[in-house]
Amino acid sequence: MMIRCLRQVSDHLQQISCDMMTLQLMTMFVTSAALISPVTTGSLRHAWLHHRRSVLTQLLRKNLAMISDNDNENYIKSYRIHGTGMRSAVEMKTSTGHNIYTDVPIKMGGRDEAPQPVEHLLAALIGCTQATAVYVGRMMKPRLIIERIEFDLEGFRDERGALELPIEQVPSIPARLELITGVVKMHFKKGITPSAEQLMTLKEQTEARCPVASMMLASGCKMDISWIDQTVT
Repeated sequence: MMIRCLRQVSDHLQQISCDMMTLQLMTMFVTSAALISPVTTGSLRHAWLHHRRSVLTQLLRKNLAMISDNDNENYIKSYRIHGTGMRSAVEMKTSTGHNIYTDVPIKMGGRDEAPQPVEHLLAALIGCTQATAVYVGRMMKPRLIIERIEFDLEGFRDERGALELPIEQVPSIPARLELITGVVKMHFKKGITPSAEQLMTLKEQTEARCPVASMMLASGCKMDISWIDQTVT
């Protein structure tokens, strides 16, 4: 049984490797063609990016299917939100019964009646960091019991990534957040004074294990966030 399972995993990984090589070769072809004739290959590049996303999605589903087949489905956590948008505002409800609202400023065509989507992204980073840091601290040896954390973060992006024209072409500038700066002030349980090395371990492991931080770092967003021990002794 174990040998058959290992063979299935090996075959699956070989298929993924083959698919990824095909993606890389096609990407090189489209990039080379764009350098020769950027005007005529605009639609080709757009179609290829759409196809690439589709293939990568299929690869992800194959990976999840393999994990499920290996009796590890209990480790897969999913999130679901239903939303309805009117103009630039969206009203959403999570599968856990919570409501979320987004809007954009008036100058961007909205009514400024709710936080912007990117503000929600920063809020998600803060919430995820809080929960993950508490877990990491408890698992460290010696344990770092966190009383509270204060966050002051600011995110930066280049608006041209969203506004660049013509609209039919993928922007040459990333639309994502490019930099997040700020300070995280740690308040530990009375009597706990972590060393600089322990505080760095807490920061690094939290960023690596927080799904939101991990995703943002993987996208290329840089994190320039200082963690400071503010515990009153």
